[in-house]
Amino acid sequence: AKPLSDQHKISKKLTKTPLNLIAQATMQNHFAEHPKSLKEMVKTFDLTPEYRQSRGLFVTLYKDGKTRACWGNITPNHADLVTNTVFTTIDCLTKEYRFSTVQKKEIADLKAQVTIIEAVEPVMRGTTLHPLTDGLMVRGNGKGAVLLPGEASDPHYQVMQCKLKAGINPNEPCQIYRIKAHVIR
Repeated sequence: AKPLSDQHKISKKLTKTPLNLIAQATMQNHFAEHPKSLKEMVKTFDLTPEYRQSRGLFVTLYKDGKTRACWGNITPNHADLVTNTVFTTIDCLTKEYRFSTVQKKEIADLKAQVTIIEAVEPVMRGTTLHPLTDGLMVRGNGKGAVLLPGEASDPHYQVMQCKLKAGINPNEPCQIYRIKAHVIR
């Protein structure tokens, strides 16, 4: 297969390369015979004004519509979205412990999604949740978990699934936060 940079013209004319394609290119670089350093990868992409912001970010890799790997953080780990996407993609490939490690032979079948965290807001009792458009974070007894927008379709299921993911008993009280995010597929 052609390298992603050949398929999608990545120029130095301040054209915005979508973050999901930056994640795809980073994944291909990771498995390349002679990979660039992560700092070199970051320099491959234009840092447009829109990407100069520092935000929390998640990278999700999908295979046949199902999550294959996901990694990220609610708070920013890097100064801009391009750097955060490159480094989070590598973390997704190397730190994800819930699934088997992604192999080179799989990358042609994987699609990347990048979720940029816009806001994290406490959810008050009686608030209606919208799991298709908003993510959820739960915290309690030193445990916590996140479900990204669209990972659940029912509000009750979203809360229960997030609690189970965190290891919090479904009947146990916890702090609940709504995650406003921008998803790039």
